[in-house]
Parts: sequence; structure tokens; C-alpha cells
Amino acid sequence: MKKTFSSLSILFLAFSICYAQKDKTYYSIAEALKTPLKVYSLNLNHSQLTTLPETISKFTNLSTLSLSNNELMTLPESITQLTQLTRLELDHNKLTTLPESFGKLVNLEHLSLYFNKLTELPLSMVKLTKLQYLSLANNKFTTLPESLGKLRKLTTLDLKNNQLTVLPEIIAQLSNLTELNLNHNKLTTLPKSITRLRKLVKLDVAENKKLVLTPEQEKFQKKIAANAALLSE
Repeated sequence: MKKTFSSLSILFLAFSICYAQKDKTYYSIAEALKTPLKVYSLNLNHSQLTTLPETISKFTNLSTLSLSNNELMTLPESITQLTQLTRLELDHNKLTTLPESFGKLVNLEHLSLYFNKLTELPLSMVKLTKLQYLSLANNKFTTLPESLGKLRKLTTLDLKNNQLTVLPEIIAQLSNLTELNLNHNKLTTLPKSITRLRKLVKLDVAENKKLVLTPEQEKFQKKIAANAALLSE
């Protein structure tokens, strides 16, 4: 009985150490490189980074990577070797492009890219089929790729403060969307199919000064607003 209790204690201790390691967040690459395979969360926000070292690829078990508020203009292809990433934050940088192989990050669920200088997305983005949250706010997009409609698990899509003049009809395939922010763009119309997004609880189309909605779209927008008001009570 004592041996069994002792074995269980050892197992419990081992599991506790493992979970404690996964909960730990590292704040410098130098520190993290001492045990790269035991790093699951790396926060390099506000680190004045202008480039990301190739050694980033050593953190193959990394699930969360925060790189916001830096001076990054590009990302190395090696970042796409971090295939266990579920959360990637790249807000407030100077990115103009993403690596062509970006679609290798197939486990991404949360991708935040607001306040950059992006004008297009790599074709491989279509492979990010687990993505639930995508922020492209405050960039320089004028159009969106048709392939965006393949990201069927998206629940939040933030496109505010871009230069979008049109939305692809295929956006209606994002049937799990609950929030769609199109504030401050240059839209004049919305796709007729947008009314198929039955799960929407937030649709923001403000500050599109020349936007004209169809009667059906106006009714749809009012219904969403009414439902949102009920939820907030």
C-alpha cells in the first residue's frame, strides 16, 4: 500500500512539474534557449526587435508567441517551423508581408496583426483551418482573397481601419462568425450573401461614408443590433 501511495505521489509530482512548466512564460530569447524544448509561451513584446533571429525555430513546442510593439518589417521563414503555435500576436509592428509558407502554422487559433502595413495575405493562409480569431485591423488592405472563405472556424474577423472597397461574396461561407468589424473602410456595398451569417452578434459598418445597404441588409443589421442590446441587458 505504501509503495502504491509512493508511486502515485511521484506521478502527481511529475505531472505538477510538467503543468507548471507549460504555464511559465519566458521574456527573453536568451533565457528560453537554455531549455528550448520546454518553452511553451514566449513574450517578446516591447523588445525593440527589428528582426527575429533564426533561432526562433528551436522552440518547437511553443504554443504562444507574443511579438507586439516592436519594429519588425519582415518575419523569417523559420517562424513557420513552430507548428505547435496556437496563438501568435504581431500587433504594432511594421510588417509589409508574411512568409509564403505561413500556412504551415496549421494549429493557429488566434492570429493578431493589427497596426501593421500589410496589403495582402499569403496564399498558404488557406491552410489555417483551425483559426478562430483573426485581426487585420489598421493595415492597408484594399481587397481580400477569395481563399479567406475557407477559414470556416473563424468566429471573429476584425478588418477595421483598412482601405477595403469591396468584400468577396465568399465571406458568407464563414458561417461561424459572431463578430465582423468593417469600421472605417471605403466600402460602397456589401455582398448580398452577408445576410447568411446567422450567428453574427456584432456587425460594425460605421464610417464607410458611401456605403449603401439593401433593404434586406438594413433589416439584417437592425436585427443584429437588437439582439446585441438584449444580450447586454
